Amino acid sequence: MRLVSPFLLGCVLAIALSLTGLAQATDLSKADYRDQRRFAANNSLFVLYHEMAHLLFDQLELPVLGREEDAADNVATWTLLNKGTDRANQAVRDAARGWFLSGIAYDSGGVESDYAAAHALDKQRAYQIVCLMVGKDEPTFRPVANLYELPVDRVESCAWDYGIVDRSLRRLLDRGPDATDQQTRVRVTYKPAGGALREAADVFKSSGIFDQLADELRQRFRLPRLVQLNAERCGEPNAFYDPETVEIIFCYELMQDYMELYAAELPKTGATEGQSGTGKHKPPRN
Repeated sequence: MRLVSPFLLGCVLAIALSLTGLAQATDLSKADYRDQRRFAANNSLFVLYHEMAHLLFDQLELPVLGREEDAADNVATWTLLNKGTDRANQAVRDAARGWFLSGIAYDSGGVESDYAAAHALDKQRAYQIVCLMVGKDEPTFRPVANLYELPVDRVESCAWDYGIVDRSLRRLLDRGPDATDQQTRVRVTYKPAGGALREAADVFKSSGIFDQLADELRQRFRLPRLVQLNAERCGEPNAFYDPETVEIIFCYELMQDYMELYAAELPKTGATEGQSGTGKHKPPRN
């Protein structure tokens, strides 16, 4: 019988203890509060790159082999890994952890319909991110693969997996805009949010990740239509791309969700020294 690792057991116990009463920001130490904001912002950034992928598939009419949702996750992971910065590396680590914790907290795969969904199961998404991490840079990310107990034979095959993703996306996305091309037009809107979502909205806006995405779209791509980036209250934790309006919508509820998911992982008794969704996620693209 295989023993459960301390890492997995810790995740299960922490979330089980906290789901009935998530720690609020006022219960966190300054270090935990800072890390909570980072975790939420990094997971939200991964989601935004995922939605950016749907936008590019649509507007540039790019070929997609296999499930589009899997391809969008690969674009998000590849984009972060190729920034080559400590901040981006932390973001991809947080994204993997976010999907892993989400898989535990919301029992992804617990009902039969999960297997028929457009998205892979949450923990499968986490392991794919980890595989691409170690596939790109094993010395840097091998400790992450060990933390998630990625089998040795899988680690060995991850370099091949990353190589295929890297080769494919470089040919599709790293073509460089022509000097005569008009810059992509992007409009960013932060709609007001009050009440319980006020803090989440403030954290999302102050993180700067929406404006970061807008700048990257302007600089890296030449898209024919105006791209709208709207942050708003949606009534559910979600983010999605609307091809009819060429709009990426980020819901403040999702930022709140990530903050609560992080708080749920902490000991319930209070702060210590110093993910995706408050429920089943609606597929990011409808």
